[in-house]
Amino acid sequence: MKLGMNIPFKTQAKTEVKVAKNNWVDDIDRDIIPYIKEPEWKYSYPTKTAISISKEEKKYVENKAKIIFNAMNKTVKCVRNLPEFEKFNFIASKFDCTAHLARMDFVKDVFNNFKLVEINADTPCAIPESFYGNFIYTKDEETKQHINSELAHMFARLSTSIDDFFVFAANKEYQEDWYNAKYLHENLKRYFPELKSELVSLSDLEIFDDGVYFSGKKIDILYRLHPVEMLMEDVSDDGYPVGRKLIELHNEGKVVLVNSPEAIIMQDKRLFAIMTDFDNRFGFYTKEERKATILMMPYTTTDKQQKISDKVIVKPIYGREGLGIAIIDDYNSTKIDNSHDEYIYQEFIEQPTVEAETVEGDKLTGYVTYSVFLLNGEPTAWYARFSPKEICDEEALWIPIEFK
Repeated sequence: MKLGMNIPFKTQAKTEVKVAKNNWVDDIDRDIIPYIKEPEWKYSYPTKTAISISKEEKKYVENKAKIIFNAMNKTVKCVRNLPEFEKFNFIASKFDCTAHLARMDFVKDVFNNFKLVEINADTPCAIPESFYGNFIYTKDEETKQHINSELAHMFARLSTSIDDFFVFAANKEYQEDWYNAKYLHENLKRYFPELKSELVSLSDLEIFDDGVYFSGKKIDILYRLHPVEMLMEDVSDDGYPVGRKLIELHNEGKVVLVNSPEAIIMQDKRLFAIMTDFDNRFGFYTKEERKATILMMPYTTTDKQQKISDKVIVKPIYGREGLGIAIIDDYNSTKIDNSHDEYIYQEFIEQPTVEAETVEGDKLTGYVTYSVFLLNGEPTAWYARFSPKEICDEEALWIPIEFK
């Protein structure tokens, strides 16, 4: 059967925007990041200007990100059997760390405090931009080599034998997905050329009772850039549930999936609300974890009737790339996309605006979302997006970051 695609840092200092070095975008290797400018796009994906963050801020955010990730991780292990996650009960908990590769997204409030607005724990993207592209601007080769070595080692440690076969799989029709998987594959080959690995299309995977195969070779570690909630619905042309079978093979130890399918529970936006309730009822978190979550996580609820702030941001629990998100001041607002089954209601964070200049020379005013990647809970590469809209969506631009 083949797998198909149905597919408180309190300071009043202003965020500094810097004019990027001349031609830095021209230096980006298009074989690594080809989606720089498409004919139908008004602006190039990278901006000409960069955002500046102090090294003190960076250290502060990374420390809090690590603490909150650990709190989320232990929460996932305890809430797996709640009714909210009943449909994921068949997914085994195979690793101490729920997500080997995750990305936390932050915004700044008007007092310059970073606030964690969500975590991408299942299939985080923007890997080439963060582990490679940002360093085209900063020229910090030492840090680039260090974090890419960490990234390769994270995968290599999953191996139990020099003969293990690694496969990185994505939908080749989606350019961003394909080049994210390609970057991970080539990065592993760069640091561990002795390991056997391939980059393949998801549709070329073959699933049998004893394992997952590519071109007749059994796969030991499979990086799958395909969301679990979609994977669970995938069926072959003859109706066989290949997605669920793949997860069952992972459960049985016949293949290692990266990220583990359990990461969907950490990805679920209801986890923010559950963490608040869990601690209030059981005193579940350490003092350090409680302080970090209170400082950085906006109040979140699943209760539509609970008035939490004058403006509320509404998110589908499995929404991605800003799709289905709305900012409302009335719970009956027609802005809510009712095509999704369940939503969370999150305290709206008022953000300061910044200016950015596009490669085409236009100066825009908008908002920045800052992202921190984590490898087994350890902070590593950063990424930032600029959007003229308060909701950062798939049309947001990539703005490089410089740490001062």
